[in-house]
Amino acid sequence: MKLGTARVETFSDSVMSIVITIMVLTFKLPDFSKTGTSWTVRHHLYQILPAILSYSFSFMMVGIFWINHHHLFHLLKRTDESLLGQNLLFLFCMSFIPLASAFVGADPLVDESVAFYGLVMMLTTLMFAIMRSYTIRKKLMHRDENKELTSKIYRVSIKARTKSYIGVIAYLFSIPLAYVNVYLAFACFVIPPIMFFIPDGIDDEALSEKIVEKNR
Repeated sequence: MKLGTARVETFSDSVMSIVITIMVLTFKLPDFSKTGTSWTVRHHLYQILPAILSYSFSFMMVGIFWINHHHLFHLLKRTDESLLGQNLLFLFCMSFIPLASAFVGADPLVDESVAFYGLVMMLTTLMFAIMRSYTIRKKLMHRDENKELTSKIYRVSIKARTKSYIGVIAYLFSIPLAYVNVYLAFACFVIPPIMFFIPDGIDDEALSEKIVEKNR
């Protein structure tokens, strides 16, 4: 059964936007109606600083997942029912990010909270890596008459898959390291975003736009 990608992208975008909304809703608005002084404002901001940092990092990671998801589906010619199921599992794992982020934000030095965050991020990244691998194995990617374009799509997909699995390994190591030293786990957390922001010489967005035009 041949299925287009538009509805999958629209549904996934909606879920990711809800995930971000839930994260920001965990912040409780203070009541400064009686004691609204500069000191109380600064004190409150200081108290919720770990939650702000946790939210900011998680927001960035959801954004990275969204961009990668966007690039993945724009490289596809079609999808199938199995990929739809994998995408649902990916979104299911992602839906736990607000909970994990809230745990770390409450106290970033609690090893169980940090380990849980690493577990959620590992499962989410793993499901995305599985999706990447599946699209390559089942040849769901756009195949063009221009062999150079087809080859470029394949190279981009392979590089993206490799980065995803490196991210899985980083998050996997963060889980036991959280019980040794939470700062070692935090070091593992920053590896995937660093890889994402390192340019690899291929403009995924330009390639995606070219494929969208071809598929019209």
